[in-house]
Amino acid sequence: MNNRHAVTSGDVQIEFRLRRSNRQTLAITVYPDLAVEVAAPRKIALDLVKSKVQKRARWIQRQQSFFRDFLPLPPPRLYVSGETHRYLGRQYRLKIIESKRSEVKLRGRFIWVHTPDKGNRVRVRKLVESWYLICAKDRFARSLAESVVRLRGRLSAPPKMQIRRMPKRWGSWTRRSGIWVNPELVKAPATCIEYVLTHELCHAVHGHHGKAFYELLQQVMPDWKERKARLEHIFI
Repeated sequence: MNNRHAVTSGDVQIEFRLRRSNRQTLAITVYPDLAVEVAAPRKIALDLVKSKVQKRARWIQRQQSFFRDFLPLPPPRLYVSGETHRYLGRQYRLKIIESKRSEVKLRGRFIWVHTPDKGNRVRVRKLVESWYLICAKDRFARSLAESVVRLRGRLSAPPKMQIRRMPKRWGSWTRRSGIWVNPELVKAPATCIEYVLTHELCHAVHGHHGKAFYELLQQVMPDWKERKARLEHIFI
């Protein structure tokens, strides 16, 4: 039996794990990792459980916001040989090579950085960030094309896509600007990239997070919840 469920409050979706027991009352717990668990009596209907979760939505979001401030932050990057960086969900180590040319290549389990001054960390950082941006543009374009196929017949025309750093979002959509994607997303697995782009494309059909939007997302990407959960737990 599926014990993972979700409700929508405004433009926010709250996912929770439902645990039933012989208890007499319903209790909602928000854990430090932002997970939500609902303990409910065995006989209470699922619709009633969801209704109660929706009524406590603001409290749940406040609790998650509180715990979010204590989540571990990624360690500051040093951009030295041996340091681990992610690309498409896999970990690679930097290999910085003294060279007359300046370039970055992915080979084997390493990100090779060729630079005339390998001790210049600012220069190394700029080279690596430029390489990530080039990879992001290529990968996102391919994933967007694949996502458009999923919505074939529902889009009058594919929206344009632009890349922009966003501190708290992987992607966004507006009717005027189209899709914006965070370049950091290229560090996530391909399945997560596809989820974000498909999610934003669904907004081109339904510009909200209402029932119709989630019905469409479920239809074109049945495993979107699993992809979303994986993305939320990625340590970039």
